[in-house]
Order: sequence, then C-alpha cells, then structure tokens
Amino acid sequence: MSRKKHDLQFQAFTLVELLVVIAIIGILIGLLLPAVQAAREAARRMSCSNNLHQIGIAIHNYHDTQNCFPAGQIAGIDTCTNFGWAALTLPYIEQSNLGALLSFNTTIVDGADSEGRGVDGNAKLAATPVPPFLCPTNPDRNMLRCEDYWTTGAEYGVAYERFPAHYSGVCSETITSQGITAGGDGRLGTIVGANRDWNTGRNDPAPRIGFQSITDGTSNTMVIAESASYETIDPKVYGNGQWISGSNIFRKSTAPINYRPKCEHFNTSEPWWCEKCSAYQHEMRSWHTGGAYGLYGDASVHFLSETTDIMILGYLCNRQDGQAFSAP
Repeated sequence: MSRKKHDLQFQAFTLVELLVVIAIIGILIGLLLPAVQAAREAARRMSCSNNLHQIGIAIHNYHDTQNCFPAGQIAGIDTCTNFGWAALTLPYIEQSNLGALLSFNTTIVDGADSEGRGVDGNAKLAATPVPPFLCPTNPDRNMLRCEDYWTTGAEYGVAYERFPAHYSGVCSETITSQGITAGGDGRLGTIVGANRDWNTGRNDPAPRIGFQSITDGTSNTMVIAESASYETIDPKVYGNGQWISGSNIFRKSTAPINYRPKCEHFNTSEPWWCEKCSAYQHEMRSWHTGGAYGLYGDASVHFLSETTDIMILGYLCNRQDGQAFSAP
C-alpha cells in the first residue's frame, strides 16, 4: 500500500510545474497563431486571385461570342438603374441560371417595392450572392442598401437591396502629373468602357471594344480590379460595389491603392453628398495588406503594391495611351 502511495506522489505534477507547462503552451500558441493566420490569408489571397483569373477567362469567352468585351454598363437611364459588366458575364462564370432569369429589357430596379426591397424580377435577383465576385479576405457579405439619388430624384432616393461585389471594371480617366484629364475615347481606359459620358451626363452608345482596341497590349492593360467599399454606414450612400449595377466601375483618381478617404462615412454627421468621399468611391481598394489584385487583358492576375506610382497605375488603366508598362 505504501509503495503505491509513493508511486502516485512521484507521478503527480506540482502546482509550479503545471503553471510552467501552461505558460509554455501559451507561448507556443502565441508563436504559431500568426503563422496560422498568415497561412489562412495566403489561401484567401490565392482564392481571390483565382476568382479574377476566372473572370478574365469569362470576358475572353464573352469576346469569342460577342466579338467584343462586355461594356461597363449597357444603355439605360442612369448607372443606378443600368446593368453592369458583371451581369453580362454571368453565363461565362457558371452562373447561367441566374443570368437567364435577368430581364435586360428593363432596369435593375424592376420588381422593387417602395422601400427598395426586391420582391420580384431583377430587383429580387440583385440580392443573390455571386461567389466569383467576392474576395475571401473581404468580410463584406451584408446586403447593401445603397441610396440611389438619381433613380428617384428624391433628396435621399430609395435604398435598394443588392448583394455586393468586390471587383470592378476599369474605366479610368487619363492620369497625369497635373491630375486627371477627362474626355475623349482614351479616358474610357480599357476593355470595359462605360457608355456614359461622366462629364456631360449623356448616355451614348458604348464603343465595341475588342482585342484590336487595346493598342498598348493586353498584358499591359488592366481591365478589372479589386474595389472594396470604404463605407460603414447603413444604408450606404453610393451605388458602387454591386455586381448587377452599371456603376460597378473603377474610376481612378490620383489617390494611391487602398486609400480610404478620411470622412469614410464613419462620422454620420457628414452630409450624404460628402465630396471628400464621392471623389474616391470607385477606387482600387482591397482588404489585403499592402496592395490589391488587378486582372489584365490577357487574363493574368497581378498584385499591385500600395506604393505603385500613380502615373504607372494610370498607364496600366489605359488601353491606348502609348505607354506599354507591364504589370509591376
């Protein structure tokens, strides 16, 4: 009996030893956790890059069928009611069922009730998640209720429910050292040019842009980019960041990649039309650390650093400026 008691006493941990073991385990967890998080983010970034590559293949297949690339938006009253490039590519990213249900003979708000909820038609379909348009790192999976002023002409418009998208078509003005030069076909930037003249408000026929229109070369021209929303208020004010919408277009300003305006609508006392924000609503912005992904005309995907020179970024966003800069 005494031998068994002695063995039990010998095998037991003292309180100090137990605390030491717990401390060691805590240290190991502290060392391993950043590595695990980094590995998860690396996997998410790879998935994001793959999304964009699949979109690149999709717009190439669209070109094979239509002999042109999808326009930034198709004809209609305004970007808040027009279909965008992403809606046009649905049949080419294994979303044929959703694409077949859309009615392109009317607007994207068709079927919405007086409060903007999609109860039928296109408005109801606009609330459908489309996984290829979502970056795994970006946590935004909430339904957007963006106040579209132009849709109704009311002071605050109607807050329509739509599901977000984290990638936008490139429709850049020509960026110079003096700022942005607007106007002219060159300002349509790249493949997915919009059919709206942002200076005059006219809705002109969209140019049929194909491979032959990319005179700078497809490997030197960015066509789609990450464009995460910076807004945190609900409903959001601006209509970008929705896969169905024609305003899902990346319009580059002279701000760097991943820039978030200081007002950001974190401060709800800011007026809804806050010019400090509206100038940056369509930007190359992601939730990745250090930069964002861009899709090029040859369907290749490249990560662009936040430190990318604004002039080089401007050249990459333009398909015919004569500046054949390759991906950084």
